[in-house]
Amino acid sequence: MALPLPWRIMVPIVAVAVAIGISSFDAAFPGHYLRQLIIGASHPWPSSPAFHVFSQDPVVVYIENLITPAEAAHLVKQAEGRFATSPMWDNEGKPHVDKAYRRSTTARLGTAAEDDVVRAIEARARALPFYKPVGSFMPMVVQNYEVAGLYRDHYDWFDDRHAVGGNIASTFFVYILANCTGGGTNFARLTPPDSDSRWCEWIDCDRPLDEGVTFKPILGNAVYWENLEADGRTLSDRGHQRTLHAGMTVTSGNKLGLNLWTWKPAHD
Repeated sequence: MALPLPWRIMVPIVAVAVAIGISSFDAAFPGHYLRQLIIGASHPWPSSPAFHVFSQDPVVVYIENLITPAEAAHLVKQAEGRFATSPMWDNEGKPHVDKAYRRSTTARLGTAAEDDVVRAIEARARALPFYKPVGSFMPMVVQNYEVAGLYRDHYDWFDDRHAVGGNIASTFFVYILANCTGGGTNFARLTPPDSDSRWCEWIDCDRPLDEGVTFKPILGNAVYWENLEADGRTLSDRGHQRTLHAGMTVTSGNKLGLNLWTWKPAHD
């Protein structure tokens, strides 16, 4: 089926934007507002996606409408019956449970080979112009936070990449159910915006400035960040200290978040 004229014009523009990749962001500044159109796999990109670059060091991007409500509902359905107590991991990759520090349950989803929606979301994420393809996606997992659920300050990267065979290079955290109060995603070491009031749509601007930045849970939206320090246009093996983050306490309702992690193997 032939595309209408405006779409035929946009497709090569998008292809150039994707090819340029991170270089198009080199001149950006925290708070820069971008709107991009990406064509994604067999499922169309959700309407009016918008990317808000919050920080360049570390790279932190807020994404509106990353997935559709129908895709979110599908993921919620797929997670049913798979939840188990969420573990924590030490630097050797060994799991343990500490419900005082992390109070949630986790479900592992099917792979891209098994699920069309998972495959479409992975393809969509790879096409984003700021995404660095330094490894492969890990299986998607859903985190379930009910009332009093939380995950205190933690990193997604490991201190010793050799002990676990690599590291988590970047994270997409997508809100697939947000019928809650509380439950924001807090970055204690990021600096809140001082003048751009548009950020208050996605950030809890009522929190004290010394508590960092807390992104609100909004259905279909996502926070993306790079866990490792930059090395030119790729990522190093060093964890970025400013990516310390937490899942704030859910005070009512229920929050489900989808993790899409990129695994960077240890090569040396």
